[in-house]
Amino acid sequence: MKAPALRNLDRRSVLGALAASASVFMMPPSLAKEAHAMDGESPWFSAFGLRMKVEVTTASTGGTMSATRVISQPGGGPPAHVHTHEDEVFLILRGHYRFWQKGERAIEAPAGTLVQQHKGMVHQYRNVSDVEGEHILFCLPGGLEELFIAVANEGLAVPRDMKRVVDLSAQYGVTYQSSIDK
Repeated sequence: MKAPALRNLDRRSVLGALAASASVFMMPPSLAKEAHAMDGESPWFSAFGLRMKVEVTTASTGGTMSATRVISQPGGGPPAHVHTHEDEVFLILRGHYRFWQKGERAIEAPAGTLVQQHKGMVHQYRNVSDVEGEHILFCLPGGLEELFIAVANEGLAVPRDMKRVVDLSAQYGVTYQSSIDK
């Protein structure tokens, strides 16, 4: 079986994410205890209709990056949005995703694909398969996992609580656009 091609990939960002996460896994035990997600027991939570688990915290990387495991049901994905603080790198583990950038470009992303979304770019994704999808979201620099946790802690749901989600997201440099998926 042929491996999927790497799509929309900025090698420096991907290598930075992988290097940062590797450095966290090699931390001395005394430091690793401070990074609560590193012990493999971080809790699952729900935000934006997705199940999430922080695997690598921003604190554990000195702000360099974070990594969040995300499970999405068929048809699941966030509203179209823009980040002003971080680039995102998605590593697709299961399922098949479709990413839209600026409403113009659809990227097919089966398992094994890496997709990068640059800050300042309108983007959106959906799990377009008929099975549960799973991916790791690397944020460079880190910090976005705090938004996910805040949304979960307030029990917010999209679209029901979209006004509050918009207000909260603005604190993290995230704004929303009208849907761009096609």
